[in-house]
Amino acid sequence: MNLIIKLLKLRITKVILSLLMVAFFLSLYFCRDWYFVQYHKCIGFYYVHKGDKAYKDKKYQKAIDNYKIALRNYPGHSRASCNLGNIYVSFENYYEAVNAYENALKYSPNFMVCRMDLGIILSEKMADYDKAIQEYGRVANANPFTINIPFVFNNKKTTKENKGLAYYNMGLAYRGKAVYMGDKSSTAIKYLKKAKESYEKAEEYLKNNFDNTYNLALTNHLLGDYNSAAQEYCDAINIKPDSFEAHYNFALLLRSMNKNKEALAEFEKTTILLDYYGNEARNKYVFGIINEIKRRILNEGNYDYLKERDEITALRDEDITYTNGKVIVSKQKNFKMNELLKCTYDKDMKNIQDDSKRTKYKLFK
Repeated sequence: MNLIIKLLKLRITKVILSLLMVAFFLSLYFCRDWYFVQYHKCIGFYYVHKGDKAYKDKKYQKAIDNYKIALRNYPGHSRASCNLGNIYVSFENYYEAVNAYENALKYSPNFMVCRMDLGIILSEKMADYDKAIQEYGRVANANPFTINIPFVFNNKKTTKENKGLAYYNMGLAYRGKAVYMGDKSSTAIKYLKKAKESYEKAEEYLKNNFDNTYNLALTNHLLGDYNSAAQEYCDAINIKPDSFEAHYNFALLLRSMNKNKEALAEFEKTTILLDYYGNEARNKYVFGIINEIKRRILNEGNYDYLKERDEITALRDEDITYTNGKVIVSKQKNFKMNELLKCTYDKDMKNIQDDSKRTKYKLFK
């Protein structure tokens, strides 16, 4: 009896194996295209692996060669296409980079990081602002599936940051369009207003972001909204006190509103930065502006104010000295420059707003 059962099991096993073999050969006959695709996918994944390794080792030409072989075998590998685009950017081959990014998005439309990279290249390297704005809009309006598993995985923060960066880059693109139109064009004003709207939307997602706050201030400055610009310059400076650009443009804003004392103090902060980092050529230029402002203050009859400032021998302990009209910065390691450079004009915003009604700043000056 046991022998019969064993023989039956053996017979059934052979029958099942035979059926499986027949099914396999039938599938090869009827679904040979599917097997062909899977074969090439395997080759593609192998060369993607080699390309990733070369990319990581910064052997970019080798990475390009491997990615190209991978994509010939498996065109739908979006990450390989996007990496290929990134390498082309490093080689400043922007047309090939755009082709690579677009190929990645053809197969993976929700690959938002790649879409953002495409927008940046279109806007900043190819001046194709309209297409870049479209790409940023798709990132900003995307609603990807978010997962929040505490201590394991959370993509909600990344999604939020991507939206903020999309709006920020959209603002840069609109400002680029405004520059292209010219500083006296009504169309330029329209695009500047769109840039402002984009920066304000970005602010909802990017808290305490210097770049966004600074560019919002600059845009309001160009639009002639001095009160908003002043407040935003202050916010930007307090986020990043050692930014020469923020201090310098804030000083220009104050000068244009005839806030000469405040402008003088702000220009002196720019000289602190320039002296500290050793930019002598630009420092000389700023000192020329400072001399002009001092003449303005003298013409206003505020000689005593200037005299009092010139008699100052130390602005902050032994770190900074004011000698012969020049700010000298000590480079001691314990120098707390950021505290000195922070914006102190927040309480004066109302006065700045009153003066802003009388003064117009030329766009893109």
